[in-house]
Amino acid sequence: MNLLVLLCLIACCIVGAFGIQCYICNSITHPECENDYEKFLRLVLRMLLILNCTHSLNLADLSSFQNCPVKSFGGRKAVPPIGCRKYRQTANQETSLVRECAYLGEDVEGKSNKGSLGVSRIMSQCSDRPACNSATSTGLVALLVMPFVLFVGN
Repeated sequence: MNLLVLLCLIACCIVGAFGIQCYICNSITHPECENDYEKFLRLVLRMLLILNCTHSLNLADLSSFQNCPVKSFGGRKAVPPIGCRKYRQTANQETSLVRECAYLGEDVEGKSNKGSLGVSRIMSQCSDRPACNSATSTGLVALLVMPFVLFVGN
């Protein structure tokens, strides 16, 4: 029982040891990009199944959670990531959600801008915690899932 709680806490905290990590996805090509917290809940439930030795973990569940690479662009070379970004973009009456690594800018929440040809964006950028461009804070989801984990583990 204590091992189960410990494993869940480690799963929530270990991401901080691998540099800047962000969710990288686009809801047009990957609809699950809209609600990545549901993916986290599925992962926790699969961890419970592993502990009961009935199924194995599918690492594909973590495919949109990635380390941010160093990039070169705009005449700059080897630009390190500074955080994560997400934006909701509307163009031609189609709305999409994009989650990506951030290389420039500052932390903002809900910054709106309109471009040419009717394109509009609402953008948030963060650098205070791993995967801060998720739909819901992983730590918050962990707190919500923990009573369920404790109940099932008994």
